[in-house]
Amino acid sequence: MFRKTLISAALLGSLMFATPAPAGPAEDATTAVTTMLDKFNAGDVDSFYAAHEDGAIIIDEFPPYLWGGANSAQNWVGDYMKDATARGVTGGRVDYEKPTQAVSDGKSAYVVLPATYRFEQGGKKMAGKGSMTFVMHKIGGAWKVASWTYAGATPVPE
Repeated sequence: MFRKTLISAALLGSLMFATPAPAGPAEDATTAVTTMLDKFNAGDVDSFYAAHEDGAIIIDEFPPYLWGGANSAQNWVGDYMKDATARGVTGGRVDYEKPTQAVSDGKSAYVVLPATYRFEQGGKKMAGKGSMTFVMHKIGGAWKVASWTYAGATPVPE
């Protein structure tokens, strides 16, 4: 009995002083993605722009559907705003869940997040469930978006 108690106490003590394992590159890239989305949702477009490589490839559900080349993130935001205004969309935001996949070789990463695009249109709350897929590159010690795509169902009233 004494031996069993001693082993249990030693195990408990080691758990109390254990430090969490450091995050790996896939977790770091995922944090960069979710931070960017959180800042976008908060209206911080400058941080959204800064999170992208210049020339990032973006695929989304409104015209022209594909953005690339210089200032692609800025061009996407401009086209998003035009489309939202034309359709009477306000309060757009992207809510996300834990990644279904996040892998990295330390220089690049692939992150897939279940996502729900929420907004108001004509006084109705709308939501479209889908996913976002990101390719990230580590540049100068920071993860940058090289590419992302949103694929989802047609939004319906919530």
